[in-house]
Amino acid sequence: MKSRKVLLPEGVQDLLIDDCIYRRHIEDKLMDNFIKSGYMEVNTPSLEYYDLFSNDYLASNGDKMFKLIDTNGGILVLRPDCTIPIARMVATKMKDFVYPLKLCYVQNVFRIDEEQAGKKREFRQAGVELFGVASYEADVEVIITAIESLKNLGLKNFQIDIGQVKLLRGILQNLTIEEKAKIGLEEHVENKNFIELDKLVDTLNIEEEIKGILKELPRLFGEPEEVLREVKRLPLDAGMLEAIEDLEKVCDGITAYGLEKYISLDLGMVTTMKYYSGIIFKGFTRDLGTVLLSGGRYDRLLEDFGIDCAATGFAFIVNKITKALKIQENLQVERNRHILVAESEVCLVTAETVEKLRAAGHIVEICLLKNPKDLQEYVQRRKIDEVIRINTKGEIEVLEDLGGW
Repeated sequence: MKSRKVLLPEGVQDLLIDDCIYRRHIEDKLMDNFIKSGYMEVNTPSLEYYDLFSNDYLASNGDKMFKLIDTNGGILVLRPDCTIPIARMVATKMKDFVYPLKLCYVQNVFRIDEEQAGKKREFRQAGVELFGVASYEADVEVIITAIESLKNLGLKNFQIDIGQVKLLRGILQNLTIEEKAKIGLEEHVENKNFIELDKLVDTLNIEEEIKGILKELPRLFGEPEEVLREVKRLPLDAGMLEAIEDLEKVCDGITAYGLEKYISLDLGMVTTMKYYSGIIFKGFTRDLGTVLLSGGRYDRLLEDFGIDCAATGFAFIVNKITKALKIQENLQVERNRHILVAESEVCLVTAETVEKLRAAGHIVEICLLKNPKDLQEYVQRRKIDEVIRINTKGEIEVLEDLGGW
């Protein structure tokens, strides 16, 4: 019989047994750390209305979203982002909740995002959102939560790069130049394309001091103390100085917690998500070289839903963390003892004994095989720790010779 040719859509994948075990382990540890830090789990639907997302968001990400038509003719999208749906939830169902409101989640996201998830179209995010605190302490809180979560997973050699969107965005907003030039400046700054950046800046009819700042920003990255010292030498206006002061306070707060070795600054960091309004950050590991997490402050996002509420948060890309842990050979999953019960008939006594063994944390399954050879192969390939027989008194006998069971 001719077999069917079955292919998966591009950008999605099957998770086999070990991958599911690893993902469950990582997500459970992440969620455990979130909850112990005071965050509460929420979940939003996989389908949202297309109109939920702002024009700015759609301009940058509309072509990366998966769209469907509702039965009433409305345009739906598969959830392309976790932050905006959670903001909708807070604005419509939790606006009278006590602040600070600390929420966490583990959800699937559907979009084409080569920066964060490679070429995947469906990927898993785990993250936190903190609402109602406008001060730098909230930024410190979420970055510390991200660092401690990665530490608890056992990830080594990771780094959180911290930036400040108010710097470049504030400069560009005040420049009377073509939009195309502004986009070019952002791209060159983001890619640290110093040669093209310098060429473009030199063609602009703007103040020489601003030209100097634009050229210098993407070159300011590395150890926080050094970067802050260098940026303060630039001719910054009052708004830029305030943005730098916020950045310095965040670094000082993380340092006070003893986690300064995990952070660096990047004043040329740019984000495509226009709702970010202040501190932004991304996480990397030397072993992988791609984004493991991203986040930042988005104080104006909830204005789209009719409320004024400061907010900040981040999201992990779970499959990237899994890959990084595998590369470091540091993905240790505790394995429960696996017991196989060899019985011709299951009785009440057997059921009670099995229940006690499972309550003690063991994996216990009833043998469904009759042939000794099949049993031996099953035990070997499933890595069964023990084959037992339970008598009518509930007593356990360990079977050593499976050939004669």
